[in-house]
Amino acid sequence: MKTFSKNSLDFPMVLKRVANDLVLSVPDLGLFKNIELPQNIFVDNSSKSSNEEKTKNSFEFSNAFKIKLLQDIEYLWNEVEHHRNHKTWQPKPSTFKQSLSTPEDDYSLPDFVKKLNQFMTVSENTIRREISRGAIRCYQTEGGHRRIPTSEIGTYLNLVESKKSTKKQVLDI
Repeated sequence: MKTFSKNSLDFPMVLKRVANDLVLSVPDLGLFKNIELPQNIFVDNSSKSSNEEKTKNSFEFSNAFKIKLLQDIEYLWNEVEHHRNHKTWQPKPSTFKQSLSTPEDDYSLPDFVKKLNQFMTVSENTIRREISRGAIRCYQTEGGHRRIPTSEIGTYLNLVESKKSTKKQVLDI
């Protein structure tokens, strides 16, 4: 195994499950590695020891997956080391935890579309166009993600209803 400088290991590595993938990332440097989660990722160990408390959620990772995970962690550390040695852009490692939660009263774009789809069928691209037009208010987080206030659902539904009624009046004439 390659040895790494202490400074390379200072950058935090995040391990997160997204759908059927496990995402390893070093957010400070924008490095990401996706690992597809296989169906046989877990080995049932509930029958190994009768002394241990048996639960439905008792499991351990399969050896093949452990090896793959360690190889991918080593790959990311190599990328960090390479970045530190060869790139001119050198950020300082994060020293604080960042919250990944969003305010409860605001929706992300996909969540807004899901909520809106309870009332009408609409795509994310349509909502993006409506935001660009100014029909839906939103703001961007520091990371560049859109956040839409809860109140915009009612406002947008009223706008759509008024457009429908206007079209109907024009067609009736």
